[in-house]
Amino acid sequence: MINHRLLRYFYISVFPCFFIFGWLAASNAIAADNEIKNAPVDFQADRLDRDEVNQTITATGDVVLVQGGRTVKADKIVYYMKKDTVFAEGNVEFTDYTGDVHKAQRIEFNNALKDGFVQGLQTYLTDGSRFQSKTGKYKSGNKTVMSNASYTPCEVCKDNPDKAPVWQIRASDVIHDKAEKRVSYKHARFEVYGVPVAYLPYFSHPDGSVERKSGFLPPSAGFDSQNGAFVENRYYWDIAQDKDLTAGLRVMTDETPLGLLEYRQRWEDIYLRTQGSFTYSDRADFENNRTTYEDDELRGNIEVDGLWDINRKWRSGIELNLASDDQFLRQYDMDEEDVLENEAYVERFSGRDYAVGRILAFQDTRVEENREDQPNILPEIHANFLGDPNSVPIVGGRWEAESSVLGLLRNGNDPDMNRLGAALGWQRRLVSDFGFITELNTKLRGEFFDVSDQNTQANRSYSKTRGFGYIHAISSYPFVRPNKNSQIVIEPLASITVSPNVTDDDEIPNEDSLDVQIDTGNLFKANRFPGLDRVEDQTHVTYGLKTGIYGHDGSFGDIFVGQSYRFDDDEIPFSTGSGLDGQESDFVGKLTANYHDEYQLDYKIQLDNQDLSSERHEIDAIATINKFTLTSQYLYAKGLSDTDVSETREQVRNAASYYINDRWRVFGSARHDLGDDPGLREAGFGLNYLGQCISWSVVGNRTLTEEGSGDNGTEILFSIGLKNLGEFQTSSFSLSGREE
Repeated sequence: MINHRLLRYFYISVFPCFFIFGWLAASNAIAADNEIKNAPVDFQADRLDRDEVNQTITATGDVVLVQGGRTVKADKIVYYMKKDTVFAEGNVEFTDYTGDVHKAQRIEFNNALKDGFVQGLQTYLTDGSRFQSKTGKYKSGNKTVMSNASYTPCEVCKDNPDKAPVWQIRASDVIHDKAEKRVSYKHARFEVYGVPVAYLPYFSHPDGSVERKSGFLPPSAGFDSQNGAFVENRYYWDIAQDKDLTAGLRVMTDETPLGLLEYRQRWEDIYLRTQGSFTYSDRADFENNRTTYEDDELRGNIEVDGLWDINRKWRSGIELNLASDDQFLRQYDMDEEDVLENEAYVERFSGRDYAVGRILAFQDTRVEENREDQPNILPEIHANFLGDPNSVPIVGGRWEAESSVLGLLRNGNDPDMNRLGAALGWQRRLVSDFGFITELNTKLRGEFFDVSDQNTQANRSYSKTRGFGYIHAISSYPFVRPNKNSQIVIEPLASITVSPNVTDDDEIPNEDSLDVQIDTGNLFKANRFPGLDRVEDQTHVTYGLKTGIYGHDGSFGDIFVGQSYRFDDDEIPFSTGSGLDGQESDFVGKLTANYHDEYQLDYKIQLDNQDLSSERHEIDAIATINKFTLTSQYLYAKGLSDTDVSETREQVRNAASYYINDRWRVFGSARHDLGDDPGLREAGFGLNYLGQCISWSVVGNRTLTEEGSGDNGTEILFSIGLKNLGEFQTSSFSLSGREE
């Protein structure tokens, strides 16, 4: 018969200690002790005996102990009271509160249960990793030292559990420190399918329970025709919870090494990221239609990204992007931007109101003879205030107010300009009982320009003021016919815009209204100019038709066509090629279709209003057939006078990918120029493997451009990721054939 007093003593004194110091169990013994002692105990055993002579308490027969989220199972557990030692044997299994499962044939703890010895240890961590060792020692309540042990995060083969994993690390000594969340090895051998491939006298890595831990990140290697064969590796330093540093080195056979740095820190309301690279090398430049070569020099770049949430209404930020020369970023695959933007800004949010102030500077990295004289913006301020719906007395609708300040300063001879502006508008939406929808919009604008034109011999400075306003109304009348699984919609649209004639725009520099081209997105706008320096004056009407079928399952197909007509053909403000340079605009259309997210088509078209000749075609199509995905993009666009894009462009890019199974993908792409100088411009091919504990990829890319551009060359990149050895990231593809 079980002594209940003895049993209560056993519950409270013996087994709580076993939980506290149970092997691989706790990272903080004192905290765990207090937590577990206060937790209720659930205990069961077939038999419980106490030996007064030998001062032992023995539980036998399917012993199960549960407390504080931890569970112990064993065939037999003995507590030696004089020695303060716990001994468990026979199918011992301990499940920690973290979910880690530890199995052994025999385990013994002593020295106030702070040190222990384990035989036949098998540990299964929650992330799928596992340890195996012949013997193990538990020290100081949170450290396990294993002899003749192995570690792997790879899953066990279901058909053959004894089969060697994809990769594992074997070592004479393995130390798992739960406090440091790190696994360390002495005399380690890295094995692939049981075959040793590398030896390291000492090695360590995170244990998989943390996302951030100092250590080397997975390396990458490859070949670049400009830089030669290369190997890159980075070291991640987890300085503190709020900051870290990553430093790396790319070693190349044809160039001097490239250093890499990145620093990140977060305060309560501030985030800061700084990264850069540097090297000392020569370079090729493209100047006066020929390639030249520069001697060795210090080259590099720096990027800074910061954000400060000042309070609930205010925030500010900074973005810096600087490069030592035009080719650097593209030569070393850092960035492909043509113009680098540097900005410092402050924003305010308040209900429907928004205001922003910023200063900007630009670095033009395009490799060509004639570049734009990029201005410094010192400053740009814009504020927008929007009233509540139906907040305007008598007429209803809502009001809108805007104000803006712009200052442009150049280093070259192009004009400097300062601009002040303000606007006041009114909007209202009307819906009749018969479904006729009308939106009314009116706006009054005024701007003041101060211009200093340094491109003239007299260095002329002058000021201009301009007032402008318009009334804009757009109406539509949708017809809807419901079907069993879909509905058909036919919607005619028409708008009219009335505004005065503006005659003094020629003396105002055009800084923000250069890129004008008619499309379905701006066709029905009152002012088709994107900025404030130019306005679309006088009266014009716009008309179009939209029709489509929309399935209840999300599939749809719709078509839109439209055109605009200007009543007065004198002094048309739009440039040739914009599609708005005649009294009748070009025709624009759009076809969009989606079938079960497997077949998608987006086709935009612009046709000349006189003979319906092609002005622009844009096609973006995707087809997914089981594991096979095809993507095609086509662009044809005539050149636009008075812009940077004065030449006709025609190009096509095709890509395909095939998912062999849920772990293998092969893909390729090619881009061809079909214009005046036709030919292949870029081609790529790659192979991805995504496994449970290993991921690798091989990607090759060939770019055909001018040598001095920094883009031209061939690159082959091989990368590998091993789970828990540094940062392990899954690939961005899925078996369904669509990128995730």
